[in-house]
Amino acid sequence: MNLAAESKELFDSHEILGEDFHKMLLAINNLIEYLNRNYFNDDRLEEEMNTMTKTLYDPEVEKRGIEIGIINTKIENAKNLLDVLDDETIAIKIGLKLETVKKLRQENCN
Repeated sequence: MNLAAESKELFDSHEILGEDFHKMLLAINNLIEYLNRNYFNDDRLEEEMNTMTKTLYDPEVEKRGIEIGIINTKIENAKNLLDVLDDETIAIKIGLKLETVKKLRQENCN
């Protein structure tokens, strides 16, 4: 159960994405279910684990993590195009604000 709490701390401190946090909770839940069914057979254990993971996991957290991942991918793609396209074209094609692309270009020049 400490593993789930530690995973939440990593997510809260932005060290892991929401999608990764969700996968970790699912893995922990599956492991507990497997161990319980094969060795303990305690119905309360699985109920407690399900309650705990539902408490820790929030679908909005996953949505936010996915959105951050998309933004990071767009920024990386824009950086890769700085040497071949102008700012306006990059902004249109990648779907970023022109100001963001200009800032990336400034950072890239420094």
